[in-house]
Amino acid sequence: MPLTAFQADVLSVIAANRCVESRIAGGIALNAGPESPRISGDIDIFHDAQEAIEVASEADCASLVAAGCIVERLMWNDTFRRIRVLRGDDFVKLEWAQDSAWRFFPIERDPVLAWKLHRFDALTNKALAMGSRSETRDLVDLVMNHERVPLHSIVWAACSKDPGFTPGLLLEQMRRNARIELVAMEEMGVTMQPSELKLKWLDIARETETAILAAGHAGVEPGVVFLAPDGSVKWFDTPGATIHRATLGGVIPRLGGVHY
Repeated sequence: MPLTAFQADVLSVIAANRCVESRIAGGIALNAGPESPRISGDIDIFHDAQEAIEVASEADCASLVAAGCIVERLMWNDTFRRIRVLRGDDFVKLEWAQDSAWRFFPIERDPVLAWKLHRFDALTNKALAMGSRSETRDLVDLVMNHERVPLHSIVWAACSKDPGFTPGLLLEQMRRNARIELVAMEEMGVTMQPSELKLKWLDIARETETAILAAGHAGVEPGVVFLAPDGSVKWFDTPGATIHRATLGGVIPRLGGVHY
Protein backbone atom coordinates (compact mmCIF):
# COMPACT_ATOMS: atom_id res chain seq x y z
CA MET A 1 0.00 0.00 0.00
CA PRO A 2 1.59 3.32 -1.01
CA LEU A 3 1.73 6.57 0.90
CA THR A 4 -1.35 8.74 0.78
CA ALA A 5 -1.10 11.57 -1.73
CA PHE A 6 -0.88 14.11 1.07
CA GLN A 7 1.84 12.20 2.90
CA ALA A 8 3.84 12.06 -0.33
CA ASP A 9 3.42 15.81 -0.79
CA VAL A 10 4.51 16.55 2.78
CA LEU A 11 7.56 14.32 2.43
CA SER A 12 8.45 16.06 -0.82
CA VAL A 13 8.21 19.48 0.85
CA ILE A 14 10.52 18.55 3.74
CA ALA A 15 12.91 16.32 1.74
CA ALA A 16 15.52 19.07 1.37
CA ASN A 17 15.75 19.28 5.18
CA ARG A 18 16.59 15.61 5.62
CA CYS A 19 20.13 14.40 6.17
CA VAL A 20 21.99 11.70 8.07
CA GLU A 21 21.42 13.67 11.29
CA SER A 22 17.67 14.08 10.58
CA ARG A 23 16.20 10.99 8.94
CA ILE A 24 12.82 9.34 8.48
CA ALA A 25 12.24 6.42 10.85
CA GLY A 26 9.35 4.55 12.46
CA GLY A 27 6.60 2.84 10.54
CA ILE A 28 6.78 5.08 7.50
CA ALA A 29 10.40 4.04 6.90
CA LEU A 30 9.05 0.51 6.45
CA ASN A 31 5.84 1.35 4.63
CA ALA A 32 6.57 4.01 2.03
CA GLY A 33 6.58 1.70 -1.00
CA PRO A 34 3.63 0.71 -3.22
CA GLU A 35 3.87 -2.88 -1.94
CA SER A 36 3.54 -1.82 1.70
CA PRO A 37 0.89 -3.63 3.75
CA ARG A 38 -0.35 -0.63 5.71
CA ILE A 39 -0.69 3.13 5.86
CA SER A 40 1.34 4.87 8.54
CA GLY A 41 -0.56 7.51 10.49
CA ASP A 42 2.38 9.80 11.15
CA ILE A 43 5.87 10.72 10.01
CA ASP A 44 8.67 10.10 12.52
CA ILE A 45 11.94 11.99 12.16
CA PHE A 46 14.81 10.82 14.35
CA HIS A 47 18.01 12.55 15.40
CA ASP A 48 21.20 11.50 17.16
CA ALA A 49 21.56 14.80 19.03
CA GLN A 50 18.92 16.79 20.90
CA GLU A 51 20.11 20.02 19.31
CA ALA A 52 19.23 18.68 15.86
CA ILE A 53 15.55 18.41 16.85
CA GLU A 54 15.22 22.20 17.11
CA VAL A 55 16.99 22.85 13.82
CA ALA A 56 15.04 20.23 11.87
CA SER A 57 11.61 21.02 13.30
CA GLU A 58 11.94 24.76 12.68
CA ALA A 59 13.13 24.16 9.11
CA ASP A 60 10.34 21.66 8.38
CA CYS A 61 7.62 23.92 9.77
CA ALA A 62 8.88 26.86 7.72
CA SER A 63 8.94 24.72 4.57
CA LEU A 64 5.41 23.43 5.16
CA VAL A 65 3.96 26.90 5.81
CA ALA A 66 5.69 28.22 2.68
CA ALA A 67 4.05 25.36 0.74
CA GLY A 68 0.58 26.48 1.86
CA CYS A 69 0.02 24.01 4.70
CA ILE A 70 -1.38 24.82 8.12
CA VAL A 71 0.84 23.75 11.03
CA GLU A 72 -0.66 23.10 14.47
CA ARG A 73 1.73 22.50 17.37
CA LEU A 74 0.54 19.63 19.57
CA MET A 75 3.66 19.16 21.72
CA TRP A 76 6.72 21.34 21.61
CA ASN A 77 9.71 21.08 23.92
CA ASP A 78 13.47 20.65 23.70
CA THR A 79 13.45 16.84 23.49
CA PHE A 80 10.29 16.02 21.54
CA ARG A 81 8.08 17.92 19.12
CA ARG A 82 4.80 16.96 17.43
CA ILE A 83 2.64 18.89 14.96
CA ARG A 84 -0.43 18.31 12.84
CA VAL A 85 -0.08 19.38 9.22
CA LEU A 86 -3.31 20.27 7.44
CA ARG A 87 -4.33 21.13 3.91
CA GLY A 88 -8.01 21.11 3.12
CA ASP A 89 -9.46 17.87 4.49
CA ASP A 90 -6.09 16.15 4.64
CA PHE A 91 -3.83 15.95 7.67
CA VAL A 92 -0.84 14.06 8.99
CA LYS A 93 1.20 14.20 12.19
CA LEU A 94 4.94 14.87 12.20
CA GLU A 95 7.13 14.02 15.17
CA TRP A 96 10.77 14.92 15.84
CA ALA A 97 12.61 12.93 18.48
CA GLN A 98 16.04 11.79 19.57
CA ASP A 99 17.09 8.21 18.95
CA SER A 100 20.20 6.25 19.84
CA ALA A 101 23.04 6.46 17.34
CA TRP A 102 23.81 2.80 18.13
CA ARG A 103 22.78 0.90 15.00
CA PHE A 104 23.85 -1.87 12.66
CA PHE A 105 23.85 -0.06 9.32
CA PRO A 106 24.31 3.55 8.18
CA ILE A 107 21.43 5.87 7.43
CA GLU A 108 20.56 5.32 3.77
CA ARG A 109 19.40 7.37 0.83
CA ASP A 110 15.84 6.90 -0.39
CA PRO A 111 14.15 8.36 -3.50
CA VAL A 112 10.95 9.18 -1.58
CA LEU A 113 12.06 9.77 2.00
CA ALA A 114 15.43 11.41 1.15
CA TRP A 115 17.25 9.86 4.13
CA LYS A 116 15.89 7.03 6.25
CA LEU A 117 16.81 4.53 8.91
CA HIS A 118 17.96 1.20 7.44
CA ARG A 119 15.19 -1.41 7.32
CA PHE A 120 17.01 -3.79 9.67
CA ASP A 121 17.51 -1.10 12.30
CA ALA A 122 13.91 0.04 11.92
CA LEU A 123 12.76 -3.53 12.57
CA THR A 124 14.97 -3.97 15.64
CA ASN A 125 13.42 -0.75 16.97
CA LYS A 126 9.98 -2.22 16.26
CA ALA A 127 10.85 -5.36 18.23
CA LEU A 128 12.01 -3.29 21.19
CA ALA A 129 8.86 -1.16 20.96
CA MET A 130 6.67 -4.26 20.95
CA GLY A 131 8.55 -5.45 24.03
CA SER A 132 7.25 -2.44 25.94
CA ARG A 133 3.82 -1.61 24.46
CA SER A 134 0.73 -3.15 22.88
CA GLU A 135 0.35 -1.49 19.48
CA THR A 136 -1.13 -3.41 16.57
CA ARG A 137 1.08 -1.52 14.11
CA ASP A 138 4.23 -3.04 15.62
CA LEU A 139 2.83 -6.54 15.24
CA VAL A 140 1.76 -5.88 11.63
CA ASP A 141 5.18 -4.51 10.65
CA LEU A 142 7.10 -7.44 12.14
CA VAL A 143 4.78 -10.10 10.74
CA MET A 144 4.69 -8.54 7.28
CA ASN A 145 8.48 -8.27 7.15
CA HIS A 146 9.20 -11.76 8.50
CA GLU A 147 9.83 -13.38 5.12
CA ARG A 148 12.13 -10.54 4.16
CA VAL A 149 13.92 -10.32 7.51
CA PRO A 150 13.24 -13.26 9.89
CA LEU A 151 12.04 -12.28 13.34
CA HIS A 152 14.63 -14.43 15.14
CA SER A 153 17.42 -12.40 13.48
CA ILE A 154 15.72 -9.17 14.54
CA VAL A 155 15.09 -10.23 18.14
CA TRP A 156 18.61 -11.64 18.51
CA ALA A 157 20.22 -8.44 17.25
CA ALA A 158 17.88 -5.99 19.03
CA CYS A 159 19.35 -6.86 22.44
CA SER A 160 22.48 -4.88 21.60
CA LYS A 161 20.34 -1.73 21.63
CA ASP A 162 18.89 -2.57 25.07
CA PRO A 163 21.28 -4.79 27.05
CA GLY A 164 18.56 -5.25 29.68
CA PHE A 165 16.93 -7.73 27.32
CA THR A 166 18.05 -11.21 26.43
CA PRO A 167 16.57 -12.56 23.18
CA GLY A 168 14.31 -14.91 25.15
CA LEU A 169 13.09 -12.18 27.49
CA LEU A 170 12.40 -9.80 24.62
CA LEU A 171 10.37 -12.43 22.76
CA GLU A 172 8.43 -13.20 25.94
CA GLN A 173 7.50 -9.54 26.36
CA MET A 174 6.53 -9.28 22.70
CA ARG A 175 4.22 -12.26 23.09
CA ARG A 176 2.53 -10.58 26.05
CA ASN A 177 1.99 -7.41 24.04
CA ALA A 178 0.77 -9.08 20.82
CA ARG A 179 -2.68 -7.54 20.86
CA ILE A 180 -4.72 -7.09 17.69
CA GLU A 181 -7.28 -4.28 17.57
CA LEU A 182 -9.76 -4.28 14.69
CA VAL A 183 -10.11 -0.49 14.65
CA ALA A 184 -6.35 -0.08 14.35
CA MET A 185 -6.21 -2.54 11.45
CA GLU A 186 -9.00 -0.69 9.65
CA GLU A 187 -7.28 2.67 10.16
CA MET A 188 -4.04 1.26 8.74
CA GLY A 189 -5.84 -0.24 5.74
CA VAL A 190 -4.65 -3.77 6.53
CA THR A 191 -6.61 -6.22 4.37
CA MET A 192 -5.61 -9.36 6.27
CA GLN A 193 -8.23 -10.77 8.63
CA PRO A 194 -7.40 -10.41 12.35
CA SER A 195 -7.55 -14.17 12.85
CA GLU A 196 -5.10 -14.72 9.98
CA LEU A 197 -2.72 -12.13 11.43
CA LYS A 198 -2.92 -13.79 14.85
CA LEU A 199 -2.21 -17.25 13.42
CA LYS A 200 0.76 -15.92 11.44
CA TRP A 201 2.12 -14.26 14.58
CA LEU A 202 1.76 -17.43 16.66
CA ASP A 203 3.59 -19.48 14.03
CA ILE A 204 6.36 -16.87 13.71
CA ALA A 205 6.73 -16.61 17.49
CA ARG A 206 7.10 -20.39 17.83
CA GLU A 207 9.63 -20.47 14.99
CA THR A 208 11.53 -17.61 16.61
CA GLU A 209 11.60 -19.33 19.99
CA THR A 210 13.01 -22.50 18.44
CA ALA A 211 15.73 -20.56 16.61
CA ILE A 212 16.66 -18.55 19.72
CA LEU A 213 16.92 -21.67 21.87
CA ALA A 214 19.15 -23.32 19.27
CA ALA A 215 21.44 -20.28 19.18
CA GLY A 216 21.56 -20.16 22.96
CA HIS A 217 22.47 -23.84 23.23
CA ALA A 218 25.20 -23.32 20.64
CA GLY A 219 26.70 -20.52 22.74
CA VAL A 220 26.16 -17.89 20.05
CA GLU A 221 26.91 -14.29 21.00
CA PRO A 222 23.65 -12.32 21.42
CA GLY A 223 23.12 -8.81 20.06
CA VAL A 224 24.63 -9.42 16.63
CA VAL A 225 23.35 -10.07 13.12
CA PHE A 226 24.67 -12.76 10.79
CA LEU A 227 25.36 -11.96 7.16
CA ALA A 228 25.89 -14.28 4.19
CA PRO A 229 28.74 -13.60 1.73
CA ASP A 230 26.27 -11.74 -0.51
CA GLY A 231 25.35 -9.40 2.35
CA SER A 232 21.90 -10.84 3.07
CA VAL A 233 20.70 -11.38 6.64
CA LYS A 234 20.96 -15.04 7.62
CA TRP A 235 21.17 -17.13 10.79
CA PHE A 236 24.24 -18.30 12.70
CA ASP A 237 24.18 -21.79 11.19
CA THR A 238 24.25 -20.59 7.57
CA PRO A 239 27.47 -21.74 5.86
CA GLY A 240 29.78 -18.79 5.33
CA ALA A 241 27.78 -16.42 7.54
CA THR A 242 29.79 -13.83 9.45
CA ILE A 243 29.01 -11.73 12.51
CA HIS A 244 28.15 -8.06 12.09
CA ARG A 245 27.89 -5.85 15.20
CA ALA A 246 26.17 -2.56 15.90
CA THR A 247 28.32 0.56 16.18
CA LEU A 248 27.85 4.27 16.74
CA GLY A 249 26.38 5.47 13.46
CA GLY A 250 26.33 2.01 11.90
CA VAL A 251 28.78 0.73 9.32
CA ILE A 252 28.55 -1.04 5.98
CA PRO A 253 29.97 -4.56 6.29
CA ARG A 254 33.22 -5.14 4.42
CA LEU A 255 31.51 -7.88 2.43
CA GLY A 256 29.22 -5.28 0.86
CA GLY A 257 25.76 -3.82 1.38
CA VAL A 258 22.86 -5.83 2.70
CA HIS A 259 20.34 -6.69 -0.02
CA TYR A 260 16.70 -7.55 0.60
